[in-house]
Amino acid sequence: MQFNLAWLERWSGQFDAASRLADDALKKMDLDRDPEGWSELLVIKSVCAYSLGELSLADEILGESLDVLGPAAHSRAGIEPLTVLANMCAYYNDYDKAQDKLNDAMAIADELGLVFERGHILQTLSRAELRNDKIEKAVAAGRTCLQQSLASRNAVNLPYAYEVLGAALVEAGHLQEARECAQKGLVAAQFSQDHRVACHLYYVLGLSYFEEQRFDEARADLENGLLNAAGADYHHWTRNFYLKLSHTHEALEEHRTALGYLNAYVELQKKLVAEETERASNDFRNRLEFRLAHSKADYERELRTKTEALNKELREVNETLRALNAQIEHNALHDALTGIGNRRMMDRYFEMVQETFPPGTRISAILIDLDRFKSINDQDGHSIGDLVIRTVALRLSALMDESEALIRMGGDEFLILSADRTGLDDLTCLLEEVIRDVNEPMSFKGAQQKSVGASAGAAVWEIGPLLEYELLRAADEAMYEAKKSGRNRYCLHSSVYRSITQDAS
Repeated sequence: MQFNLAWLERWSGQFDAASRLADDALKKMDLDRDPEGWSELLVIKSVCAYSLGELSLADEILGESLDVLGPAAHSRAGIEPLTVLANMCAYYNDYDKAQDKLNDAMAIADELGLVFERGHILQTLSRAELRNDKIEKAVAAGRTCLQQSLASRNAVNLPYAYEVLGAALVEAGHLQEARECAQKGLVAAQFSQDHRVACHLYYVLGLSYFEEQRFDEARADLENGLLNAAGADYHHWTRNFYLKLSHTHEALEEHRTALGYLNAYVELQKKLVAEETERASNDFRNRLEFRLAHSKADYERELRTKTEALNKELREVNETLRALNAQIEHNALHDALTGIGNRRMMDRYFEMVQETFPPGTRISAILIDLDRFKSINDQDGHSIGDLVIRTVALRLSALMDESEALIRMGGDEFLILSADRTGLDDLTCLLEEVIRDVNEPMSFKGAQQKSVGASAGAAVWEIGPLLEYELLRAADEAMYEAKKSGRNRYCLHSSVYRSITQDAS
């Protein structure tokens, strides 16, 4: 509970409360059992210390977080501390080091295919480039961040993506585009209920209008931003809005109001400086407490080293169990004789398309029954018959795309399912390839050359509640029509032509 609350308080800007909750959670957590969770709590403490101005303490805590992770710092768990460290390096104007840390974090995200994490890294990169006065690079990083957030539907990162791009566009002088970004960002922030980023977005709007000397519009957006900042107790941004509103009212020659905002700015600045001074007076005590905690961590690390052999053995056992479970899962979904899918795989395919594709999407089925196979089984025995079935399965597999399913329905009957080849031309081409390849002679060691034919029926049906039943029934009707009309040929169910009519209309 304290872990989740610490995250919430951090994102809401309540850094003192977040740090206390992180400390409470650390007391209840086992470092050996959950080093990644321990590291994540230290990241929260580091961000809080950084946000409260205790930069050296934040740096030390972040270093401990990476030490706790060890080799896991190069996995998903290392992305957050690396990104925070890059942000701190940028604050210290060490932009080369910030770039290196972001490159390391991005390499991990790319290797593991972590789309959401990429968005957060790009957001930090845009801020760092902007702080470094590399405006065009900040704009480029912001655009990429926004594109990826939209593509992955990352509702958490989306308002921040609009905000960093908007801030960079203001500095680049693209004021209209900056406003468009900020307005879209405010809509996204309403969806995520993130009042803090709304402050940033209103500031982008107000600043863009101010730069164009449209002071009335600037005042309206800055006042909205001030309301958000005050409502979220976001004191640093409340201070920023006071100062910018003072400048705006001065430009409007409303000098009394400008003076009021300036006085409010001065009073709040005094309060923030007093709070920072008080925190600084406690810095020495905090450092001592941290060093004591660090000594405890060293002792616990020594205990972990002594149990390393046991942990390694346990990991090996778990890997063996995972491999065994994977094999069991594979066997459950694949035909033992041919290695292609079985009826359970067919059921899994229909579940997948129902969950993945919208209603009305067309799915095609080709049902294939071998001709003359019974005579081979009767005359040459089941061992040769099994070889024929395997050979046909291999030939059909060679015709499949990765997204399609090839199923052995049982005996000498096969099924092809596809969401891609549903048109007349594609189906006809595939059916002709099936008939051609199945008819190719087969040679087996110690046996005469064998040959079978195939009767195939194709159908197309739209995704709906009765997809599996209707599609297989239609394909079965077409396949038996092919058999009745002379075997070793294919037949198209009327549903194929119906789909063509629908496309034409």
